[in-house]
Amino acid sequence: MNILRATIVATLGLTAVLAIGACHRGQDGQAGGDNGGGGHRGHGMDFSDVKFPIAKADFITRMNTRMRQRCASRDAQAQQPGRGIDCGTLEAGIAKCATTAAIPDSIADQDAARDAGRSYFQCVRQQ
Repeated sequence: MNILRATIVATLGLTAVLAIGACHRGQDGQAGGDNGGGGHRGHGMDFSDVKFPIAKADFITRMNTRMRQRCASRDAQAQQPGRGIDCGTLEAGIAKCATTAAIPDSIADQDAARDAGRSYFQCVRQQ
């Protein structure tokens, strides 16, 4: 049981790092405006490990975990101005957006999860 739990945590952590990294790369391409998909076309968030449908609360929990792990894993000295979101801002955004984000009560598939994830991340980032 502990091995299974450790494997799940490691998988979620790796997925979080990859998903948030992909979001940051997509934001770099947005400097000139919206590039037709929020910068996530071709290298968006991966929800291949999720069993669908997924409830809104479970989805938000996964997204929060991914974002928090990414924030915690960044070296404060390596942060560059304008890249990423600082952990304090992240927590404030999570506190507000966890209840106000426009996410359906049930997410049916990976495409819907990517759309909901993109909207949720934008909400959190704007705080």
